[in-house]
Amino acid sequence: MMPDLDGRVAVVTGGAGAIGRATSACLSEQGARVVVADLRGSEAAQLADALEGEAIGVEHDVRDSDSGVALAARATEVFGRVDILVNNAGVNSPTCAVTDISDEEWDRVMDTNARGTFVTTRAFLPGMIEQGSGRIINLSSIVGQMGSPFILPYTASKAAVIGITHALAAEYASRGITVNSVHPGLLETGMHDFDDWAKREGMTLDEAVEHFRNLIPQREYQTPRDIAEMIAFLASDRARHITGAAFNVDGGIRMH
Repeated sequence: MMPDLDGRVAVVTGGAGAIGRATSACLSEQGARVVVADLRGSEAAQLADALEGEAIGVEHDVRDSDSGVALAARATEVFGRVDILVNNAGVNSPTCAVTDISDEEWDRVMDTNARGTFVTTRAFLPGMIEQGSGRIINLSSIVGQMGSPFILPYTASKAAVIGITHALAAEYASRGITVNSVHPGLLETGMHDFDDWAKREGMTLDEAVEHFRNLIPQREYQTPRDIAEMIAFLASDRARHITGAAFNVDGGIRMH
């Protein structure tokens, strides 16, 4: 059987992070040619060199509109087209009360997670519209659906990503472009700062990790590869009739 993504071209933002690395590898294994885009350009290049198939690394800042345009141009220059865009780049917010959130912190998180998804997608849409096809997968979070205390900027930004996903899906469904969101649950990566939470609750870090594990019905943290497998499915032809949908990969925390 041919790989699901044989010959497709995929761009992964935040490609040097945990989920980005797993996604880039998974898409490459499925036959895609991969553009690993990250603010850490040297790490993106190293990862691209290590992938199985054709790949390049590109330095990219999702907060910068011009950087998005340059990324789309570079990907098209090298590979001729872009079939898959994974808006994965994101940052967390410190664990603190709303009254302690600065304007600068709010802007930092919203600019990266919400605005970054918008401006990057905008840069790639013309090419997808012209070719009459495309797969856009946005990384949100279960907290964007259910809310979470003490991380308001992150929660709001991920809720915004869901809204962006729905609006894009509705606008471009007739143009052969699907847009969906993937919602990770709890991963033992740098995105979930258990240490701050543990200190506030008077727990050790190990106790906090076990506490959050017990919130997961499956009693198991998700891995970056778990998220990557869902992204790869949504990028494939098997998901051609799926658009505007949200997929939780969270061990059952958020059921609907």
